[in-house]
Amino acid sequence: MATARQKDLVKSKKNPSKVGEADASSLQEMMNAIRDDICGKIDLLSSELRSEIATVRAELGSSITPLQQKVDRHDDTIRELEHAASDQGDCINELEDLVQTLKKQVSQLNAKCEDLEGHSRRNNIRLVGIPEGVEGPNPTEFVSGLLHNVLKLDHKPIVDRAHCSLREKPKTGDPPRPFIIRIHYYQDRDRILRKAEELSPVVYQERRAWFFPDYTTAVAKKRAQFGEAKHLLRSIKEVKSRLVYPALLKITLPDRTLHKFEEPSAAEKFIKSINTRSPREGPFGLFT
Repeated sequence: MATARQKDLVKSKKNPSKVGEADASSLQEMMNAIRDDICGKIDLLSSELRSEIATVRAELGSSITPLQQKVDRHDDTIRELEHAASDQGDCINELEDLVQTLKKQVSQLNAKCEDLEGHSRRNNIRLVGIPEGVEGPNPTEFVSGLLHNVLKLDHKPIVDRAHCSLREKPKTGDPPRPFIIRIHYYQDRDRILRKAEELSPVVYQERRAWFFPDYTTAVAKKRAQFGEAKHLLRSIKEVKSRLVYPALLKITLPDRTLHKFEEPSAAEKFIKSINTRSPREGPFGLFT
């Protein structure tokens, strides 16, 4: 007995056009089924993706919100710091201007104090080399008599006060402290210094004594810097020099040309140039 499939084959052999239409219809149905299946899966995946994206977006939103708040707070803090830095910069500029002003004022006050101290010492003499303790209970009277006798003055100078320098009393064998002597009259003070220079070396109790003007520490240091220049000038007999207060070296050449120097290096350079002139030229620019 023939099966249905065999019958169909027999029919298809008898009518091939009908068989082609049946296959095409079957293929179309299969394609439609595949398309529906693919579309369904795509829709499912799209739905899942949308759900996951929404979840991620929600999570990101919940995470970004506190971060944004922190950023906003940091922005506010940075703005405050910028304003504070700007204010501090203005304050620093004002303080720098104030410091410069105060430095000028301090410099002026120091110069004024130095000048006042120098003037207060104009009548003073610093006497070095007198043995410690010989002045007795009345150093003022002792110094007045010492100046009169040692320097062979016409009269005893009026001494306002006299005392040893205020440093610690020296030990046995150490050099004695210098005497600080204030002469009542400035003319007597100059006369004493000139007389001491004329009688140099001055000796008291078989010890040499030195007489110096009583300069401030700053002035004494400035004057000491001209020591080399004064040493060079001693070898040139034709030149006259004088170191005037506070520290100005005046050099007078034989042709009466006056040169003034406030810097020791400039004075030394000038003095050395005097002895390095041409052999046909004198030491002061004059031909011999």
